[in-house]
Amino acid sequence: MARAEDLNDVSRPAAQVVCTLAEHHYFYGAAALTNSLARAGFAGVVAVGFRGDLPGWLKALKRDPLSGEYVVTDAVRLRLVEVDGRWHLNNCKPLFLEQVMLSLYPDATLVFYFDTDIVVTQPWADFERWAERGLLMVLDQSDSYMSPHHVYRQAWRDLAARRGRACREFAGYVNGGCIGVSRAHAAFTTVWRELMDQLARDGTDMREMKNLAGMPEFLRMDQDVLNAAIMATEFPVALLGPEAMGVFPWAGVVMLHALWRKKPWRRNYVLDALRGYPPDRAHRAYWDFVDGPIRPFGAAALSRKRAQLALGRVIGLLHSRSVRDL
Repeated sequence: MARAEDLNDVSRPAAQVVCTLAEHHYFYGAAALTNSLARAGFAGVVAVGFRGDLPGWLKALKRDPLSGEYVVTDAVRLRLVEVDGRWHLNNCKPLFLEQVMLSLYPDATLVFYFDTDIVVTQPWADFERWAERGLLMVLDQSDSYMSPHHVYRQAWRDLAARRGRACREFAGYVNGGCIGVSRAHAAFTTVWRELMDQLARDGTDMREMKNLAGMPEFLRMDQDVLNAAIMATEFPVALLGPEAMGVFPWAGVVMLHALWRKKPWRRNYVLDALRGYPPDRAHRAYWDFVDGPIRPFGAAALSRKRAQLALGRVIGLLHSRSVRDL
């Protein structure tokens, strides 16, 4: 099983915590996510579980000598937590969320997990209010309804049964990029983690992000098991539709998730636009939020990327692919 070890055991109490996972180039995403949270009015700690080298942009931030946290704004602190083990970092989501909620910040009233390719656009007060109603999650665009009788759910029920858990009926399939958990529902994180442990005991290679060698019911391991954990518990669920992640034009956006193509910090927008894939709103938003208070790019690099982004948008007005072309 993957294991996380804290870099510094001294921390100040935090009423609310947002956590994410990053390694290598994904720290560019963690920077924009943190900036977006600060702009949305979040006040608390952003805990980043990481592997490998730390990003260079940390050097520009003041560090609290007692807690080891980095000062992002007067209201937002950043904490780095090293994640041990050989599991793919994506599969460590439930373990890290559980550790943040039960060990690192046991007094936190609210903990959220966000993927690093998300930026938050909705005022944070709305996330607080929605999470009071239940586990806050977003329906995935791939099968937002997913019948309670879907064949995949049979395998998920079997997985839960091997941990001695019965399942309720549930309609819908949630995305693993956003999970909000209030203190009243903290035990959900343990159930999700236990089911991931069981998947590993069943022989699944947790070093991979996707289970290409196994059953399609567990192709997207962390996300499929997240949906299994919803079935295997009785906690109330508060759902947002897939439009909340910006997958539909102009409707209901509360966060923007860069799901398609390469991540914003790695894309060549001109080349992609010439191929028929202009930058969408999630990619455009990234280059807005990446500019302060954390600045992972220098002024010249940021200017060049924004110019490339603008040119990609112009090309997209003249040439873009339909889904029918794929």
